[in-house]
Amino acid sequence: MDNYLQQGVAAAKAGDRSRAFDLLTQASEIPATSEQAWLWLSSVVNDDSERLFCLNNVLRINPVNTAAQRGAEMLKQKGISPAMPVYPESQNKAAVRDINPAPAPSQFASSSLMYAAPTRTQTSPVPVIPPKHQQQPSYETDWKKQEISGYFEYAVMELANKKSYKAVEKSLVNRGASPEVAKTVVKEADDAVCKARRAGYKKRMTRGFLWMVVGIVITCGTYVFADSLGGKYYLFYGAIIVGFIDLVIGLIGWLANW
Repeated sequence: MDNYLQQGVAAAKAGDRSRAFDLLTQASEIPATSEQAWLWLSSVVNDDSERLFCLNNVLRINPVNTAAQRGAEMLKQKGISPAMPVYPESQNKAAVRDINPAPAPSQFASSSLMYAAPTRTQTSPVPVIPPKHQQQPSYETDWKKQEISGYFEYAVMELANKKSYKAVEKSLVNRGASPEVAKTVVKEADDAVCKARRAGYKKRMTRGFLWMVVGIVITCGTYVFADSLGGKYYLFYGAIIVGFIDLVIGLIGWLANW
């Protein structure tokens, strides 16, 4: 288990949400620990919409994660929409600190994703070093990048399946994107899809050209040596015709995706 994940889990169990958020965010960027990091992040964010965002990221990494499936389904049934997590409020604003450990993610997901009420409190505030203010914008930027990355992947998939611009933009808005972000993401996704299609048609065009060349060369070769072959030569029209068709289709498709 990665050190960031270990320390983040320990901080979450100790109720130190700000420190847990710091450490688990870093762990979420490491492929080996990202799934568990997102799951634990869902236990330290501010509200249900942010929890759903985290659980959706777990399911994007592992669609069969049972705890994330259960938790996300419960939140969706409540009509919750995912929202980008923000840095938790500093703990030194509170007069007391909960000393009960946070529930494990599997327990958390199966209990309406809410912390159990504390049963004991300390009689005096516990001094906590507040997080550096300059860290919050960078974390928010990281969350935003990951959210837009998810929108982009979805848009590419839908456009590749022949969905219209408007339909994909509407789907992104329904998923929480602003109309401006949805429009920009769809445009960039369409550029990526067109680029991939051009590459495919270019391969087909090249393949067709090569088949034509091979057919013509062999036909010309047998014609040149027809005398030595008893006056016969071979016309490789199959290769020439198939090559010509591939060349034309490839060229049309390549031009159509500019």
